[in-house]
Amino acid sequence: MNLIVNHLTEHGVMSAALLYESPFTDLTPQGPEGVFSTVQVDALLTILDRVREAALAA
Repeated sequence: MNLIVNHLTEHGVMSAALLYESPFTDLTPQGPEGVFSTVQVDALLTILDRVREAALAA
């Protein structure tokens, strides 16, 4: 989760596709599904979408 926070802090937004690339897949090749439940992954993707929408509106 720290990688996500760090990426958002540095870039302001994050594409969900990045979750399936290194460094996020270094822990598990399945990406977030290898770490979180389906419900948690869905929530994470929703949050990333909301952050992107808020950044675009600003």
